[in-house]
Amino acid sequence: MKYRIYCFIILITLCCIGCHSVRINQKTMHTGSKTLIALGVVGLQEEDIYSSEFQVSAIPEYKNPIRVGSSTVDFTKDTFKTYLKRSKGNEQKINYVDSIETKPQFITLELLDRVITITELEEEYNAQAITYLKNQKEAAIVTSVSIALSKELIQEIDVAEALFLNTSGYKQYQLSLIKKGKPYKSIDFSETTIFAYTLSFFCWGENDRKQIVLADIIDEKSSCPRNTYRDVEKAKAKMNYFKL
Repeated sequence: MKYRIYCFIILITLCCIGCHSVRINQKTMHTGSKTLIALGVVGLQEEDIYSSEFQVSAIPEYKNPIRVGSSTVDFTKDTFKTYLKRSKGNEQKINYVDSIETKPQFITLELLDRVITITELEEEYNAQAITYLKNQKEAAIVTSVSIALSKELIQEIDVAEALFLNTSGYKQYQLSLIKKGKPYKSIDFSETTIFAYTLSFFCWGENDRKQIVLADIIDEKSSCPRNTYRDVEKAKAKMNYFKL
């Protein structure tokens, strides 16, 4: 009897957790953040069997543009349902009919240049964000998002030669579209509906000057490279150990 109850609890828990993610392009992404998020923000993923939310803790500035990759994806019944949960009033006016072969589409964006991302985070204007990251080993950065937006904006993104993330105004993120080597259009994330996202975590290590610095950004299920650590204090302890 106890065994059956135990198995039932595990099943319910897995079902609840499964409700907080969705498969997009063979990648499992988090869903349903009540707070406004964007590509490149930093915060904490808070999860229990009842809810799963990303709480934004820091909004770094990206004065030097960071290269972004994009892919256009057809909505499925599951992804459309996920979008509607995030956009109660169907803000993007998307018409999805399961029986119709041609489906509406959305865009998935991903930070491609993690070296530049690290460089930007270590700039003086992001000193507060770095201090926060050093004191919070569970902090994560949003490195990809699935967004719903108008057909016109999807077409603009599809024909762009390149895409870049940068900061406009006071910590307002935007996507810059490049054509013929020059920016020709900007899309504010406020114009879109983000309904799924993936997170990456930070690894710390020692540089040539014996300082603890941000060394890498890794995918959620990955481990830090050799001699780097998620925990700054552990990195410091290892560095002091090798000095003995």
